[in-house]
Parts: sequence; structure tokens; C-alpha cells
Amino acid sequence: MDFSDITTANNLDVQSIILEIINWLINFAAVLSVIMIIVSGFQYIFSFGDEKKVGRATSSLVFAIVGMILAFIAPLVIQFILDNFLGGK
Repeated sequence: MDFSDITTANNLDVQSIILEIINWLINFAAVLSVIMIIVSGFQYIFSFGDEKKVGRATSSLVFAIVGMILAFIAPLVIQFILDNFLGGK
């Protein structure tokens, strides 16, 4: 197997690989948060006024919104840590 045709392998370093993985995980968390907000909406619709089901839907919605906020704040925190503590670019 000949890997000499791979041009991007020469430019990879550990920091860029870690940042790529972190970006992928943040995007996954954001998409998952949106899906959970939609699921929470369906939980509200199908609760039909049952207090326990409404409570679970509210809890799911709150956690999904908190997750979304964390997913959007995470890149800022990571950039702050890289710049101030790890001597990033």
C-alpha cells in the first residue's frame, strides 16, 4: 500500500488533530441539543396535561437548552485556554 499520495499527512500535528476532534464533538452536541428540543416539544404535545409528563418534558427542555448553551460557549472556553495557558497561536 503506497501512502505517498497523501498530501495532508505532512501538515498534521497533534494540536490540529485535537482541535478537529473537539470541533466535531461540539458540532455533534449542538445537533443533539436541537434534536432534544424537538423531542421535548413532542413530549409536551403528547403529555395531554398529565403533570408528570409535563414535568419530564420541561426537564428535558431545560437540559437541552443548557446543553446547547454549553455547546456554543465551549469553543470560546477552549480558545481562551489555548491562548492563555497553553501558549496557542
